[in-house]
Amino acid sequence: MQSKPVEKNETTIRQIVAKVTALAPDTSGDADLYLDLGVASVHALELLTGLEAAFGIGVPDEEFVEATSINKLTTMITSLMNNAKEESSRS
Repeated sequence: MQSKPVEKNETTIRQIVAKVTALAPDTSGDADLYLDLGVASVHALELLTGLEAAFGIGVPDEEFVEATSINKLTTMITSLMNNAKEESSRS
């Protein structure tokens, strides 16, 4: 079972993916967005900027290119947000 913040992150990510790609919000979380679902690579930049705007964090390019499914995007965003919280609490 996922924690509430992870569930909220996944819901937001699903909404962004659906808006950018026209895929259904209930698309399989494990499916590769590009290889399995046919998302055009030209949508990647729009997806990246949508994620950064929604979550208020920078997403390193090398991490983004590895996050090719909704589940991987959720894991990546949750990790980046946790790291940002830890860094701000140290300041």
